[in-house]
Amino acid sequence: MTEGASREVIFGIDPLERRWSFGIGGIGLMLTAIFLFVQQYGYTKTDPQNGVCPAGYDLVKKVCQHKYPLVFQDYMGQFFMVLAGALIIIFFAWRKKRVGIIVAAFMMGLALSNVGLPFLLLGVWLGIRAFRLQKYGDPTFIGSNQQSRLRAQERAANRKKGIGYSRGKKSDGDTSATAARPKPAPSKRYTPKQSGRRR
Repeated sequence: MTEGASREVIFGIDPLERRWSFGIGGIGLMLTAIFLFVQQYGYTKTDPQNGVCPAGYDLVKKVCQHKYPLVFQDYMGQFFMVLAGALIIIFFAWRKKRVGIIVAAFMMGLALSNVGLPFLLLGVWLGIRAFRLQKYGDPTFIGSNQQSRLRAQERAANRKKGIGYSRGKKSDGDTSATAARPKPAPSKRYTPKQSGRRR
């Protein structure tokens, strides 16, 4: 039976995982470039009055919407968060540290909503592969399934041989050993003194 991988292998990453981590970190850097070089816009919404939108508003799906340009200060916090997350992922991919990549990927995935889906998928994928390494010693779907089937077959074979299923059943030797076991002596501290019989 193949045991789980070592701690170093579980907490490290293989070349495939490293390439994907670098790629997702590169996507984060591309997002920061979009923040810098593409004009960002904000939107304000209001309900139409008598079916008519105020001046400067457009009717979009029965809601009046006004589009206005943003300045860098409006999205500066999000920009630095994405930049820091991408650099952290790339740094831990370079150092081959699985846990750091998973934490950074989950934080970016949850913070960026739909845009953060690639980061969230990276964190989930690395976590699943770590679980497979720990349990089966193989991070791949096919390899872990093969190990799971081999272990199930080995358990079935042991069950037929009676190995590992003697729980709750005592052999004659165990019964005799229990019967021959001497009774413990009474404790002097807790056993009350017995008074002598009166004649």
